[in-house]
Amino acid sequence: MSTHPVDNRRRWVIATQAAVVTVVAAVGLVALVVHPVWSAGRLVGLLLVVLAVAFPVAAVQAFRAARGGSRERFDVHENGIAHTTKNGRRAWTWDQVTEIRVTRDPGRSPRHGRNLRCATGFADGGKVRFDGLTTNAPVLADALTTSRPDAVAADDGMRGWKVLRWVLPVVAVGCGWYLVAAFLMLTDDEVEVEVQPGYVKMVPRFDDSTIALLAVGGLVCLVGIVMSLAYLVVGFTRSRRR
Repeated sequence: MSTHPVDNRRRWVIATQAAVVTVVAAVGLVALVVHPVWSAGRLVGLLLVVLAVAFPVAAVQAFRAARGGSRERFDVHENGIAHTTKNGRRAWTWDQVTEIRVTRDPGRSPRHGRNLRCATGFADGGKVRFDGLTTNAPVLADALTTSRPDAVAADDGMRGWKVLRWVLPVVAVGCGWYLVAAFLMLTDDEVEVEVQPGYVKMVPRFDDSTIALLAVGGLVCLVGIVMSLAYLVVGFTRSRRR
């Protein structure tokens, strides 16, 4: 009835762009650790945020493109759906569909496929996912939901929140503990060393490289706390609206 090729070439382009950004940000962080510039704290924070966003994008898009291959597509038939990848073809009838989760956001990064995401589960344990990088993705999603309206999940878009609402507080507490520990270590940075018999000298406990690493770790944790709290606020707000 319809064929929906997946634009995995576009996935490779996105993965390459994100990988280049990741490498540049990583090189910048290494340079700041080797030659610390204490006035560049904001730059370090910005590079950490860039890494936290770019690396997952590069990894996920490259994995999906490699798994699907250049000829990945979905075929809608009268009695079911088929998914073709470089590893072969799988097909299911409509009565084998057990769960459909669709998230639609037409204005959200259509060039990156985030305007639509759909995950479908089947009775044999199989699962398929597609997004806006699939040709006529809304038509494919409508075919699934129309054929099996009883399989559409009621809590679309909030499944991951059930896990994140427990993980994010742990991340925030762990990052807070590191910040306190690092602060206490840096405030007690001198130790007594006996230079000559009867003569004791106070010397720094840590060298410049170690202090720089502790500082970068502190910035990472600070960003982690801010992002965790932000995600918690957004998640609780969305869950209450639902």
